[in-house]
Formats: sequence, structure tokens, C-alpha cells
Amino acid sequence: MTKRTKLDEDLKADYSLRPSTLEDIDFAVFNYINDSLNVSCDTNDGFSKVPVIFAGAERAYQIKVQETRKNGRSLEYPLISVVRNSLAKNPENKGRYGVYVPPYFDFYKKGGAVAIARQVQQEKTRDRANASAIKKFGKGTNETYSTFPFENKKIVYETLYVPTPTFVEISYAIKLISNYQQQMNQMLAPFLTKFSTPAAFSITHEGNTYEAFVDPDFANESNNAGFGTDERVFKSTVTIKVLGHIIGADKNQETPTIVVRESPAEVVIGRERAVVGDEPEFHAGRKDKYRR
Repeated sequence: MTKRTKLDEDLKADYSLRPSTLEDIDFAVFNYINDSLNVSCDTNDGFSKVPVIFAGAERAYQIKVQETRKNGRSLEYPLISVVRNSLAKNPENKGRYGVYVPPYFDFYKKGGAVAIARQVQQEKTRDRANASAIKKFGKGTNETYSTFPFENKKIVYETLYVPTPTFVEISYAIKLISNYQQQMNQMLAPFLTKFSTPAAFSITHEGNTYEAFVDPDFANESNNAGFGTDERVFKSTVTIKVLGHIIGADKNQETPTIVVRESPAEVVIGRERAVVGDEPEFHAGRKDKYRR
């Protein structure tokens, strides 16, 4: 049964898709550590949240915005640092698409290879349905039949295309640093208890979802065993491996990352005699003027 909608009701879908980049994967890891885990421990100011920084930020940014450096010089502990270690494009990790899908270059050469969403283009579908109704029921002139109900097969679809995703494997080192053993124990507890076996979980950012895995071996880099003059610091490293994907070349992408195309409502192949106006051969009982 045909779905009836209210008069002049506009049915549309919004697709808030952001192209996936390396920066999006970095944000997804950082937001998971900073927001989802929300690691806290005992400090001189009480039980408070441990600051999380992404390694590589400028010192001026850390002083003014992150406030992770005391006196503008040394870092203040406890602290969690996120470091991107390695990036690999593993040919065995083909993701959802087993082979490379080349971009489709039509007349406008917009590219795009993989269809991700489709919806009915209501305005153009409505116009074709009204024109067909007038031609079929109103003898081509009576416009009062423009909304006459019938089964319309001339539907125009609007489809969204993106380039073929590139699947990458990225390794992140989550470094936990503190001045006391008790703080380190409290910081390690969420990383040991938040995950199942195997330690796999999902991280998201701007509508993109990635799969992450935690290495079961937590490296200990503390110097508390020595009796030197260096500052006693407790350090542990948690390795997280992310299976991510990249869509497009970000700002170096020559074609649009998201391409919108409309499908044809019908395909008409004109015959040569109808084009040049040639009349069909005469035989008894034939009434049409041109061959159809």
C-alpha cells in the first residue's frame, strides 16, 4: 500500500558524514583515554582527574592551554601522554572491500567509487509523476489530473559516493607517569579492568568508528630500583593498536570527498526512422504513422 504523507510534507534525510583522516583517528584515541576512561588518582589536591596530553604539542600550548607544565618548564605529574608510534598499510587487512574500487569519472569528473547512502529525490520524482499523470489520464492537457494516483516507476534517486577507503594499522603508546607507586596503581586499574578478553573495543570521532586492541603486556619503565640522583619517576606504557580507515587525501584531495549523483528516471533509445521522420512501410491494418 502506498504511504500517504501530509500535503507539501518534505521527507529528506541528512547525512553528517565527515571524511576519516589520520587526525580523526588520533582524536578518537585521545578522547577515549581522556573522556571514556576518565582516569583519576590521589594527589596533593585530593582525588582528581589525571591530565591527558597528546605528545607533539608545542610547549607554549601546553603552558597556556593544557597547563601541564609547572613554572613553564618541567611537566607536572601524574600525567598520561598519548604517542603515535607506527603506521602501516597492511595488504592483508583489506577491510570490507577485497579489491580496490577505482573512482568513477563521468562528464564532470567528480570521482567517487563506493555508494554509502541513497534517497529518493522528491522534487524531480514528483515532477515526472505529475507529467505522466497528465499524459496518461488528462490526455496531455488537463492539469487537474497531475496528482491522480497511480503506480509511478519513474523514480529519481540521489546517491552519495566516497573514494575507496584505505585501511591502516596504527600503534599508539599510552605512557602513564607518576611520582608515587600508589598513583601508578590507581592509573593502571582502568586499563586492566575496562576491557574484556580479548581486549577489543570501539572508538569514535565525528561519526567515524574504529576498532582498537590493547596489548596485554604493560611495559614498566620506572627508575625506582636505582639509587642515583635522578628524580624518582614511575612509568608504564600501554600499547593500543587501532584498525582505522582513511577516506580521501584530506586537503590534497583533487576531487570532492563526498559526491552526490542522481540516477536517470528512465532510459529512452530513439530509433533512426523516428528521428529522421521516416514513415513506416505500409501494410493492411497498420494505423501508426511512425514506427515505435
